[in-house]
Amino acid sequence: MKKIFLTLLLVVAFTTTYGQNKWQEKQINHFVKAAQTEYNLNDDQVKELTKFRTEMVLSYSSLQKKVKSGEITGDQRKQKGKEISKTFNRKFIKLTGKSYKDLAPFMNKLRKEIKNL
Repeated sequence: MKKIFLTLLLVVAFTTTYGQNKWQEKQINHFVKAAQTEYNLNDDQVKELTKFRTEMVLSYSSLQKKVKSGEITGDQRKQKGKEISKTFNRKFIKLTGKSYKDLAPFMNKLRKEIKNL
């Protein structure tokens, strides 16, 4: 229980430090709730998914800032973005016990929903 609390505290501190805005929080929460419903995730799985979904969103945000500042090129952003997605997908596959082929329809549906939040 202490580990879960400390992990959540770390996630909250991490997101606050990087100035995560309400829209990003809304995206994360929408994804996590949909995944919880779709895959019958328990509380520990929900906390874990929230953690690595937040990490993914923050990584993408950081990547965008680097492109805007000229620190990396658009091609580098594309490559690093693929790496971020692959990392998230591997964790999500492990968490749900489903293959990517099984998760793809859910991911595509959520991508569209999140754009319209």
